[in-house]
Amino acid sequence: MPDIEINRLKTERGVSGIPSSQIRPNALDRNSLRANVTAQLTPKATLQVSSGYINSRQRLPQNEDNGNGLMVGMLGGEWREDLRDSRGVPLLGYRAFPMGDILSRTTSQSINRFINSVQLQYNPISWLTTRAIVGSDFTARSDVGINLFEQGPLGVNRAGQVSANKAEINQQTVDLGGTANKQVFSWLNSKTSVGMQYIRNAFAQSEGTGQGLPPGATTTSAGAIRNASESFDERRTLGYYVEQVFNVNEKLFITAGLRRDAASAFGREFRAVNYPKIGASWVVSDQGFFPAYSWLNTLRLRATYGASGQIPGTTDALRFFSPFATTISGTADQPGVSLGALGNSTLRPEYSAETEAGFDLTMFDGKSNFEFTYYDKNTTDALIDRRVAPSLAGVTSRFQNIGNTRNTGLELVYNQKVISTDNLGLDFVLTGSTLRNELITLGEGVSPIPTGNRNTQLNTPGFPLFGLWGRPYTFNDANGDGILVASEMTYGDNTFIGATLPTRELAFTPTLELFGRKLRISGQMDSRWGMKKLNNTKRHQCQGGISCQGLYAGAPLEEQAKAVAAAASVFTGFYEDGSFTRFRELSLSYQMPNAWAKALKAERWNLVLTGRNLGVWTPFTGVDPETTVNNGDQRGNEEFFSTPPMRYFTFRMNFNF
Repeated sequence: MPDIEINRLKTERGVSGIPSSQIRPNALDRNSLRANVTAQLTPKATLQVSSGYINSRQRLPQNEDNGNGLMVGMLGGEWREDLRDSRGVPLLGYRAFPMGDILSRTTSQSINRFINSVQLQYNPISWLTTRAIVGSDFTARSDVGINLFEQGPLGVNRAGQVSANKAEINQQTVDLGGTANKQVFSWLNSKTSVGMQYIRNAFAQSEGTGQGLPPGATTTSAGAIRNASESFDERRTLGYYVEQVFNVNEKLFITAGLRRDAASAFGREFRAVNYPKIGASWVVSDQGFFPAYSWLNTLRLRATYGASGQIPGTTDALRFFSPFATTISGTADQPGVSLGALGNSTLRPEYSAETEAGFDLTMFDGKSNFEFTYYDKNTTDALIDRRVAPSLAGVTSRFQNIGNTRNTGLELVYNQKVISTDNLGLDFVLTGSTLRNELITLGEGVSPIPTGNRNTQLNTPGFPLFGLWGRPYTFNDANGDGILVASEMTYGDNTFIGATLPTRELAFTPTLELFGRKLRISGQMDSRWGMKKLNNTKRHQCQGGISCQGLYAGAPLEEQAKAVAAAASVFTGFYEDGSFTRFRELSLSYQMPNAWAKALKAERWNLVLTGRNLGVWTPFTGVDPETTVNNGDQRGNEEFFSTPPMRYFTFRMNFNF
């Protein structure tokens, strides 16, 4: 919290100090402990027990798409410092509330997580290995947000408000399997694996809120108005698999397999899905017909086909009802229900089948390694929340398996050792990829599906998924007064503007070792380009906001045109080049002298200093080209008052005893 705000709040509240949780609203404390115990029960049986515990508590300021949040407060205000709120408090350029009020709402999250597993491995004969693994991952989470009486942003919460959310996240797994590895002939090895896997995911939460707290109160029960809610969902998946691998003279490897999954999230009329795979890898350079080259060590050709799936959400296939209350003839609220979801008894998982082909090269006595891969992935039965006529049941959409998408591209990895001596080492890794994404078909009779904020994306066959569409425009300051008005704008038809997913990526990771290789310096630069990004923060500022440059006299005509177009719900002016190059990381590691380590009763002592997100170069004019609204695809490449990747440094000391 800025010092000027700390002093203002002291005077306003008549106190000598401000709580540290408000002065520093972002903090994290974390502890972790892990233990592994292995017991040799018999010469053929081994038992391993692993247990882990993580405890953390963090504070987070209000942020992101939140009118009372940090980023909205900073970026949403007018370009002037003379404005005041209704109390006469200077806003100092902030949108609606002084920063001290924004940071006076305390939000905290406490987590206790237990991760446990028991693994039994039994080898009854030399060529047969069996295993049984049972695991449990349990998390208890508590989220609390509180505005004390007469604290926080102006509004209803100023009278005191607290929300408490408690959740339990529970996952259990069972993994049973066996592998028979047998040398059938001197030139042929066979490995057969079979197994079963069971996964249970359960999520339960209860939430309570208290509104109108008396001075000093901090609990929901103290609120004059109280509300509570509770929810629970559970999902189970059961899978079986079989895999066969043949190894011919350590030169040719052939793999085939099949997996069958059933899940509680499937529609009741859909039982299970099969995922096959088949692949081959051939070290062709070791064959007698292949010419020998002094610079070539090995050349491996490989190709594979495999299938996988994305299961529906826990309740996507279910028809369920939602509660509501209504007041009849002035009497007390009467409980009732309405249809919450139509459900879909035939709902099944998305089905993705991918073919890959490529080669691996090792050259110059292992100093150079190159991997090249072409991939072609087709997804059918895509899970889409399709809009339906509200007149059918008052519900506007339901999940259906419609649509077919395709992703194709290239991937490469190049690893080069430049210098390798006892005292000096220099090498680098270069990785890159391309992506061509396309929506092939939608279901029969299904219109193109809009997504994204303000429906700026349109999913249309023949174009990329979640692509940006909009109406291009031109402008002409006809009277030359330097001010654009609506009549001086000309709009075109809705058209495809660009993909939102990067079509090309490249990363460069060099490593330098000095002083007998005790000092290690490594870094990473990565680039992504070939995509457009919606500057949704600027769109909000210009469409009904107050902090848009184009709304002010003297602004460039290009900026004015964006604001005028936004008033007509045309947002193409905010579609920008989202490409960037980021200095992702720089790390320095030094191995301390052995004598120093032994003085601390250690075998090794290592110091590591790391900096991340050290710089970015981009034509994007928003806060940062990597900011996103959320991690989903539909709005994953939009910036909307989002916090950019933070620059931070860590210092570690590692001891081995």
